[in-house]
Amino acid sequence: MRILNFNIRFGGEKRTSKIVDYLLNNDFDMIVLTEFVKNDNGQEIISKLVEKGYKTQPSNENGELGSFIACKETFVTKNIEDRWVEVYIPKMDLSVLGVYVPDKAGTEKNLFWKKILKYAEENVDRNVLITGDFNSCTKEDSGNQTEYNAKDLLKLGELGYIDLWKYNSTAESMGYTWFHHSGTGFRLDYAFVSSKLAVTLEDVSVYSDSQIRESKISDHSPLVVI
Repeated sequence: MRILNFNIRFGGEKRTSKIVDYLLNNDFDMIVLTEFVKNDNGQEIISKLVEKGYKTQPSNENGELGSFIACKETFVTKNIEDRWVEVYIPKMDLSVLGVYVPDKAGTEKNLFWKKILKYAEENVDRNVLITGDFNSCTKEDSGNQTEYNAKDLLKLGELGYIDLWKYNSTAESMGYTWFHHSGTGFRLDYAFVSSKLAVTLEDVSVYSDSQIRESKISDHSPLVVI
């Protein structure tokens, strides 16, 4: 199964056609987008994916930045909120949570993380994938040793969730998925799986497609799980 986690930056804007080409040319089975906007650009993305047989679900209908899931398999939408879309794929007995965590430190971000951790704890005994742009990192995943909501990231691990990049990344793939204009890199985009799901996975590899960021299709490198 080919899974994509990709922050498309401000809904895609004039880069939308290139984003669509990337999505379709790589034949992903599941696509999780962040900074998705339900506007004309977002509708173009939805329409092109639906034409190719994908089922789609955005988190927001109000034109604000949010998250989005598309999948070739039929799914049941369980919950949608701002920046949050949760679906269940019956054929795979798989729950998927796509999140776009607020970037600014403060109450809103802390409350959003609290919701993620509550969901993770309540569903730890199920097959779960939690993925998206977490706008968080530990010192280990920061080019200048700063950290953002590192305790929350580590709590996911304490609950039994596996950071697929940490354990399955390909050697040649760059870890940082976003760079500050100063040149400092950060790993902000993650894919976590519950321990129950992790034991069923074989020959999983994870890489960040830095060429997409370098070609300015987005300011984030897509995270690909295959």
